Amino acid sequence: MAISSKNKRRVSVGNKEYLWWVFDEYDQTELDGIQVKAVCSDQTHFIKYGLQQKPDDRKLVLAWENYTKLVHLSSPPVFEDNEGIISTAGVKEMIQWCKKERHRIQYSCDGNKNDLTETEQQLLLKEYRKN
Repeated sequence: MAISSKNKRRVSVGNKEYLWWVFDEYDQTELDGIQVKAVCSDQTHFIKYGLQQKPDDRKLVLAWENYTKLVHLSSPPVFEDNEGIISTAGVKEMIQWCKKERHRIQYSCDGNKNDLTETEQQLLLKEYRKN
């Protein structure tokens, strides 16, 4: 599904700018359905979040280094409004939430290694926060 540039928006967080858009996709990504994707303007990383996720299985995806480093964070807060619509303020909150010190992780991989210990997972997140 092509997204026209008029459907993309920008948000600044710290000294980084992100381009973000909402799209609907099934069987192609970690999250099925309506999602938001925020790509850092320097293209070092991106964030994906599924809108209207079930409360007991919520996650957010961080990816960097051409998708070779990947983390699925557990239990993100709800960034969209009661009608399931995400705004620039919600995207900014989502990006800031990713930069927090510790997160519960559902899944992670670093290159071909996907059996990371808790310590390795947190080190991977620390590396992400440098971006």
